[in-house]
Amino acid sequence: PPGDLRDLLAGGVIAGVGSVVVFLPQILILFFFVGLLENTGYMARAAFIMDRPMSKVGLNGRSFIPLLSSYACAIPGIMATRTIENAKDRLVTILVAPWMSCSARIPVYALLIAALLPAETSAWTKTALAIAMYVLGTTGVFLAAWLFKRHLVKGGSTHMIMELPAYQPPRLGPILRHMVERAWLFLKNAGTIILAISIV
Repeated sequence: PPGDLRDLLAGGVIAGVGSVVVFLPQILILFFFVGLLENTGYMARAAFIMDRPMSKVGLNGRSFIPLLSSYACAIPGIMATRTIENAKDRLVTILVAPWMSCSARIPVYALLIAALLPAETSAWTKTALAIAMYVLGTTGVFLAAWLFKRHLVKGGSTHMIMELPAYQPPRLGPILRHMVERAWLFLKNAGTIILAISIV
């Protein structure tokens, strides 16, 4: 019957589980492609290639993958910072990862564009504005990382030394295992916190 217990179950438990599970499909897709890139040996090369551009803001190439993952969701991006050995680089990457324009912000961007622009505005203008929001968010991340490394978390970035694996065709078994393990980690680490906050 209607009452506090029903509100707790419907508004807390069920809504909390729903707010976690709604992100699971895009996180599975993200981890599938990340696993594909790692399994072929390209991911290490991407980090190596991005080392020089990332050094301009005080980070190294290992920060590139967590920031890239943060476009889907900041939580897996923050979880991916475990591969960064330097504690200061890891902290700065964790601090700026939530600023990336994750996929949860797409409805917010669409709502802002619809609210601020007249209905007769062309689709090209609306698309350009949405792209500009993504570019502005990414620029803000790199600017914040540069400021954090210069003022908040002082200290030079360590040189990145890594062994580049051989290129190989992707194997589906390890990719699916990687995908399921990371999705379970997301549900266990982030999901329990989100669920508990929703219940409270």
